[in-house]
Amino acid sequence: MVPDEIYDTVVRGFANRKFAAGLCVAYIDFLTALRVPESDVADAEDFFATYPRLEWRSPGKPANQLIVDIGDGKSLGLRPFYNNIEAFFRAKNNRFDYPSCPGHATQAWRDYADWLDAMCGFESKVLAELRERVVKFVLDTLPSQEFDPSTLVKEPPLFGMILEGFDLTKHKGELTGAAFQGVVFGFLRADNPHLQVEIDKVRTGSKRLQRIGDVDAWEGARLAITAEVKQFILKEGAVEQLAGFGNAGTKRGAISLVCALGFEEGVREQLEELGLHPLDLDDMRNVVGLWDPMKQRTAVASLAYYVKHVEKNSALGQRLDAFIAQSIDAFSGPPSADDSD
Repeated sequence: MVPDEIYDTVVRGFANRKFAAGLCVAYIDFLTALRVPESDVADAEDFFATYPRLEWRSPGKPANQLIVDIGDGKSLGLRPFYNNIEAFFRAKNNRFDYPSCPGHATQAWRDYADWLDAMCGFESKVLAELRERVVKFVLDTLPSQEFDPSTLVKEPPLFGMILEGFDLTKHKGELTGAAFQGVVFGFLRADNPHLQVEIDKVRTGSKRLQRIGDVDAWEGARLAITAEVKQFILKEGAVEQLAGFGNAGTKRGAISLVCALGFEEGVREQLEELGLHPLDLDDMRNVVGLWDPMKQRTAVASLAYYVKHVEKNSALGQRLDAFIAQSIDAFSGPPSADDSD
């Protein structure tokens, strides 16, 4: 066979036996490593006379792939060379349509023994040119599946931005606590999509509604999470007032949260002694920092739902809309691979 015939065989059979292209390159690299082109070896008969084929990998384990004795108790196999070219196509050049089958490919070496026979008589330059043609054919034929950063839609982490920059204190036309109660509702709704989360307007009175906390999350008939929302820094004197809430949640086996803008020193420990779980803005920021865009969107949508359809507070709704619009305009997204300082 001449190089053109080997190349044509690779091309014609590529649809059904893509691995043969890699096997062809592995043969070339194998022979090159053994310096066969510079030797007197002219064909497969000469080759195996010089480098006897090893029939066994170890006692009781036949060598299905091509392994030869290179002297001094050493051997060399075709498999490492095939592994290299497969990694070149798949890992380095992202041609994942090229199959991952090194064992199958190298065991099929006998099907292409005529390639080995012909290649033993090729000069180094001829082998290198054939190798280059085969590699180019594979790269040109199989599409690259490399990720293109330009296709990524850069989406602002809006709920995280709200936790970071939206003023949760009372503004003109707003009821005290409404902004933070909506934020807690959005947080719990997004973080617990398997639960039914209930909320009402601020100052409604959870006891009058036969509820436990300001925000309750249910799994069917079972209360799973309940939260008291305090739009201020919780001080030590307020802890005692939360004992009843803690008892009610504990009886129902619920996770009882006390959500505040922050806690004075020692207050967290006192709440935990009551079986309550303190959660402030920093705690929420840490959790939300691990959220994917879908969770962020769910939390923002839930906050908007609370403000406009539960609280029905136009002043707070307008302020929230303005903040979201400004945040989206200001967001540039994560730097792309091409961005530079």
